[in-house]
Amino acid sequence: MKGNYMKYAIVPLSDLKKLGLNSTDKLVMGMIVSLGIKRVCIATNKYLSQQLELSTRTMSKSLSKLSNKSLISIKYEKDNRKIYSNIVWNDSSMNMEE
Repeated sequence: MKGNYMKYAIVPLSDLKKLGLNSTDKLVMGMIVSLGIKRVCIATNKYLSQQLELSTRTMSKSLSKLSNKSLISIKYEKDNRKIYSNIVWNDSSMNMEE
């Protein structure tokens, strides 16, 4: 998979500032937003943790925190997990989806 990796992360800081997230949580959210095609990210914990050089345990904790704060929704379908970003682009800024 040479060359097939995440090269950037879009971190929606304006929506994340007031939520008590640490820098790891913000980067994980940025990866989800960046990897999401039509707001759906299908990356595994292993992939996300390798890209951010985190343990899979730290990744799991961060995903749980983001889910508990309603920034993401995690759905399981058959053998696939899908992570839905609840942050949507609105012109040049991002807003929480109602």
